[in-house]
Amino acid sequence: MLKPTRMARMGTVATALAAIGALSLSGCTPAATDNPTDTASASAAGECGSVPQLGANDPNGLLDDFSADVKAGYNAYGIEVQESAWADWKSDKTEGFTAAIVGQAPAAPYIATYQAQLLESLKAQDVEVVANLAPNDPTDVPGQIQMFNQALSLQPDIIFLNPAAPEAAIDLVAQAHDAGIPVISTVVPLDSPYAISLTNNSNLQAMETAAGVLGAIGGSGTVLQVDGVPGIPPQLFFEDGIAKALELCPDVSIVGQVQGFFQPPAAQQAVVQYLATNPAGVDAVFQAGSMGWAIRDAFEQAGMPVPPIQDINASQGMAAYAAANPDYPYFGTATPPIPAAKAAAQIGLKVLAGAGPKVNQIAWGPYVVDQENIGDVVDPSWSESDGTDLTVDGVYLTDDQIAEFFNNPELGPQTAE
Repeated sequence: MLKPTRMARMGTVATALAAIGALSLSGCTPAATDNPTDTASASAAGECGSVPQLGANDPNGLLDDFSADVKAGYNAYGIEVQESAWADWKSDKTEGFTAAIVGQAPAAPYIATYQAQLLESLKAQDVEVVANLAPNDPTDVPGQIQMFNQALSLQPDIIFLNPAAPEAAIDLVAQAHDAGIPVISTVVPLDSPYAISLTNNSNLQAMETAAGVLGAIGGSGTVLQVDGVPGIPPQLFFEDGIAKALELCPDVSIVGQVQGFFQPPAAQQAVVQYLATNPAGVDAVFQAGSMGWAIRDAFEQAGMPVPPIQDINASQGMAAYAAANPDYPYFGTATPPIPAAKAAAQIGLKVLAGAGPKVNQIAWGPYVVDQENIGDVVDPSWSESDGTDLTVDGVYLTDDQIAEFFNNPELGPQTAE
């Protein structure tokens, strides 16, 4: 049930959370952006609403010499950081590179934008894309394996893979390594030294934004969980992140769980149906990504106050709503697909040029948007119904940060295109 006294104090809580956030986790963003990536840090460490500081899975200290901003982006990153198998490798070619893309079903807006930009960026660097493949269903693991093998048979110089099932892809990237073909794993990381994974730290993204929401409701209450596609990596990372945040919150209960499949219309319908049979509502909502604005619309359609919604992969519309309602406790993330895809192309070409990646995992910490910085990212012309992905200029990995990941950073492209 939505607590009337809670809504009155939420704006104060959100402001306090955001003010302290800039002092802690800064993800992988430049210091100049003053990004408050630990917006829940107004809660004392170890209390509900705080962000657990779990560190990186780096038993060999491979990140020790990296900058603090880069290392902060590995908090709660579950996959072990290993030395890259491509650290001392260089292509025999210096130009005329070929590439294959084995992507994912472009049902989610983020994936569609990312894959289109990756293709464009490779072509802009005069890379011939000999295959651009993707299954029609994000759960079609056998189909994607077949597509990877098809791409491998074409013997491209490099393969860009967005794996549907990381475990199933481990053997595939080992085969590519044996053939002398590096693989850039995009969006979803692979636990293998044979792939260079360039990913958002989705575990941390879910953990930080969930902590912010939990702090905003005072550490007690009820939560509706809106899932994406069961079993696929983004859903699993989401579940892991919110579970870690909830470990500190014994007085918070997940009272409902519906599936939105990362598709706003499906999410809105599922939440409307839930609220029809649960008229007491909930105190907050966790959602796996890209569905925040549609969940807001579902509450409005049901004639209920909009509770704090974890806005992973935020939209322009939901950000505009938060900006127009400064007392609304807002915790979203901008996960810009275009800079990420450009960086993937840049990193792939640096590998081919012999720059030598130091590690197998290149992680970007989340850029959290809240009431403290919402005015810096929202265009007043945006409509609250606009489902376009929220992007923020200058918050993705900088050229200097990308250079940290290479033994010979002077080789290959010095900036993303």
